[in-house]
Amino acid sequence: MPYSGAQKKTASGAVIPIIWYLLNLLAIPIIGFVVLLWLFIKSPETNELRRAHTRAALFMSLLGFVLISSGIALSWIFFSDVGYFGTFALVWAIALHTGFVLWGMVSLAQAMSDKKPLFPAKWL
Repeated sequence: MPYSGAQKKTASGAVIPIIWYLLNLLAIPIIGFVVLLWLFIKSPETNELRRAHTRAALFMSLLGFVLISSGIALSWIFFSDVGYFGTFALVWAIALHTGFVLWGMVSLAQAMSDKKPLFPAKWL
C-alpha cells in the first residue's frame, strides 16, 4: 500500500551530480571528478534540470581547483618565508574549500526541490 505522501512524478535525477560533486570535495577527490566528468559527457541524454546541475557541478569543481591552486602558487611566489606561505596557503585553501562545500550543500537542497542551481544561467 503506498503512503499518502508518495511522489506523483518521477525523480529528475538532479541530485546525482551534486552528490558526486560533494564526494569529489569531501571523500574521493579524483574518482569523484572522473565520475562528474563522465556525467557531463553523458548529459545531453538527460533532462534539463539534471543537465544544469551537472554543468554547474563540473564548472564549480574546475573553478575550485583553479582558485585554490593559483592562490597557493601565488603565495609561494610572493612570500619568501616558509612560515608566511604555509599560514596563508592553509587559510586560503580551507576558506575556499569551505565555501565550495557550502555551495554544494545549497545546490543539493536546490536539486532535491527540483530547482535550478544557483549558478549563472548563461553557463548552464
